[in-house]
Amino acid sequence: MDLKKELKQFYGNAKKEIKQFYENIKQSPLTSLICLIVIVTALILLIELPHWQVSGINNVTEKVTLENQSRATLAQVLGGAAIGIGLYYTWRRINIAEEDLRVTQENLKVAQDNLKVTQDNLKVTQDNLEATQKVAQENLKIAQEGQITERFTRAVDQLGNPAIEIRLGGIYALERIANESEKDYWPIMEILTAYVRKNSSIEDPIVLQQDKVSLDIQAILTVIGRRNKPFTAKEPSFLHLSKTYLVGANLGQSNLNDARLGYANLTDAFLRLANLSQAVLYRTKLTDSRLKHTNLVNATLTEANLENTDLLEANFENAYLKGASLKGAKNLTVDQLLKVKTLYKAELDPWLEEELRSKGYSHLLDDEP
Repeated sequence: MDLKKELKQFYGNAKKEIKQFYENIKQSPLTSLICLIVIVTALILLIELPHWQVSGINNVTEKVTLENQSRATLAQVLGGAAIGIGLYYTWRRINIAEEDLRVTQENLKVAQDNLKVTQDNLKVTQDNLEATQKVAQENLKIAQEGQITERFTRAVDQLGNPAIEIRLGGIYALERIANESEKDYWPIMEILTAYVRKNSSIEDPIVLQQDKVSLDIQAILTVIGRRNKPFTAKEPSFLHLSKTYLVGANLGQSNLNDARLGYANLTDAFLRLANLSQAVLYRTKLTDSRLKHTNLVNATLTEANLENTDLLEANFENAYLKGASLKGAKNLTVDQLLKVKTLYKAELDPWLEEELRSKGYSHLLDDEP
């Protein structure tokens, strides 16, 4: 019974080892072949050696007993050898695994180093790209500024051309530049207002012979009036149009906030819905002009001439009308005048003055501000 167990255990171990040998043959064919020869030899010895050892004994019972004992002993020896071989291969596999792990770790380190080099190269590439883009943007900006400067110079030169169509082209070219370039916006406004002051002055006898403003002056007034200040910064100064001859000018819906129009002649001008808030119109001539729905909040109209002017729903809130002439003004109501800052020495139609006094607003007429 013990022999059967020993043989069964031996065969089980042998089966496992044979399976492992098969796996190892692929890795070490020569070593595996040697081991296979050893195993076959061991099997032969296990079968034949015990029989040979007891061949000289004639007693059958004793012979069988000794043969079985010999086989058991040999099986244990061979089993131990098989275990030793298994341990050897296990050790070898561990060494191989450790070597593979070491190689893998080294490869991983190399890969990490390569990744770091790649990342460094990528960063250098990105830095170079950003630097290139920055240089390209700066070059583009310089080129654009150069183009704007060239356009600016050419447009200003056109203003001095005797041909009206060329002057008009220069005016509208300046308007486009003003809408594109913040740094050129206000200088262009100053150039255009200076052109108006020079070429449409109330002190020029030739200009005074005109029935209305010339085409180029009207074009500039249109450009100035429709400017919408596309940039966030506040305008650094005011529009200087004092002492200008603007008879019959079309300034409807124009933005003339804080403009200086002192002594200007705006007779018969169209100013419907214009923004003249905080504008200075000292001694400005507005006779027969149309100021319907015009914004005159905080405007200074000291000694201005508004005779026969259409003032339908014009907003005079906090406006200064000291010494202003409003005789014959059309569509002017007491309610509009009640909002003004002062009417001291202003000339009104008698019915307006009487109604103001009757409503208790004599101080607007009598008190010097």
